[in-house]
Amino acid sequence: MSNSAADVEKDSILESFISLARQDETLKDEIKAALNQDQVIAIAAARGYVFDSLTILRRWSKHNDFSQDTWLGWFSE
Repeated sequence: MSNSAADVEKDSILESFISLARQDETLKDEIKAALNQDQVIAIAAARGYVFDSLTILRRWSKHNDFSQDTWLGWFSE
């Protein structure tokens, strides 16, 4: 699998995880309490959503408000 294909797959997995988190208040609270992106990645992996920090960075670059941690921006859209 090429890097761009792998990136597209990881981006899709992250988007699915974000969608789940927006619907699940317990998960949302867990993500908001995370101290760093590694904790967010571990929370996702525990639920079967596997992606890496570069995937989060690609998602974050779509935002123009960098005043919050990446994952907190997921819930302000």
